[in-house]
Amino acid sequence: MNRDITKTQERSLEKIYSIPLTDITISTDNVRVTDVTKDLDELIASIKKHGLLQPIVLMGRHGDTPYKLISGQRRFLAHQKLGKGDIRAVFVGTLSETEAVVKSLIENMQRRDLDYHDTAKAITYLYKEYNKDERQVQKETGLSIRKIRDLILIEERATPKMKTLMEKGKVSPADVKRAIRAAQGNLGKAETLVDLIITHNPTTHQKRRLAMYGERGKRATAENILEKAMKPHVEQSILISLPDEVRQGLITATEAMSIEAGELASKVLADWLRNQGFLA
Repeated sequence: MNRDITKTQERSLEKIYSIPLTDITISTDNVRVTDVTKDLDELIASIKKHGLLQPIVLMGRHGDTPYKLISGQRRFLAHQKLGKGDIRAVFVGTLSETEAVVKSLIENMQRRDLDYHDTAKAITYLYKEYNKDERQVQKETGLSIRKIRDLILIEERATPKMKTLMEKGKVSPADVKRAIRAAQGNLGKAETLVDLIITHNPTTHQKRRLAMYGERGKRATAENILEKAMKPHVEQSILISLPDEVRQGLITATEAMSIEAGELASKVLADWLRNQGFLA
């Protein structure tokens, strides 16, 4: 499958058409399914005042109706609410289902407003379509391997309850990952740990220890793990000077992985010591 945009697609993306709303259907390959109408009134007000600044993206070619919308669902819905007859759009030509998912995912990620659950679902779909080749998913999306693994973990291991709590902003994806790690495959225990995190609001260091203690004690209950993690704990801080390129790499990694620098550095050091045989 050719994953590069062809010259024809490039020319289509350069030309903006005015398309009747009645000629457009929302593609099932559109990765946005969560909170589609969230803050739609704000978008409507913006379009009324400034017009549509970013055209929607349609699959197919101009003149071959009906068109499938793969990016810009909220803009499309806003135009419907406003009673407009048409909308500005660009075309990407004929795409396979996988190419359409990639296109929709990238368009939404570049706008920085795609729900975490929708992203995880799309990434997991691509991972399976590419025969579980993480490098191919990385090539298509630009995401780090660690980020890809985290998204797949959330999609495949998190329970519906945990996903709902994330969608409501009650718990972060990072905390759900910690709970799953600590529970070692026991999803009932993982759910309890998530509930305890929400109730007791431990610090970042305590949540990090929660994952560590959970991995060490498979038979420990969720309550025991949290109690141990939240006990007063003496940590020794080590101040090191990093070369500029290493420091910049650390910053990039923490942003891509949604993890604090101290937690990442501690994990990297622990992994190295373990691989060298200095840590059991």
